[in-house]
Amino acid sequence: MKALIVDDVLFTRLVMEEALKILESKKEIHFSILDQADSYKEAIKKLSKENYDVVITDIKLKDGLGIELAKHIKKKYPDTLVVALTMYPEEYEKHKEIFDEFLKKPISSEELEEKLEKIFKKRP
Repeated sequence: MKALIVDDVLFTRLVMEEALKILESKKEIHFSILDQADSYKEAIKKLSKENYDVVITDIKLKDGLGIELAKHIKKKYPDTLVVALTMYPEEYEKHKEIFDEFLKKPISSEELEEKLEKIFKKRP
């Protein structure tokens, strides 16, 4: 499985990466790639070079919106799961048809594990 974490806050990206590694150690999920991007532009570059199974993106990025990133992904890479990561659940609610799941900041480890398991069960 290949995952891309998109957030303009390094700490959030590191926490998400560590959570995915913990989930990997507990479950039958293996990540061959765990990439990070700190902006919309960097995420677009990485997506053009790699086919990700899941992209976890903040809704508000320093140079764009995760909503626009999700639209781009769903149009160009329809098999890629897209997870919204946000402190603003109302933003997710407005655009939930674009996303496969949503994680609310701050993230509890229990919620993260539960939601990620649910997300990865959607993969063929």
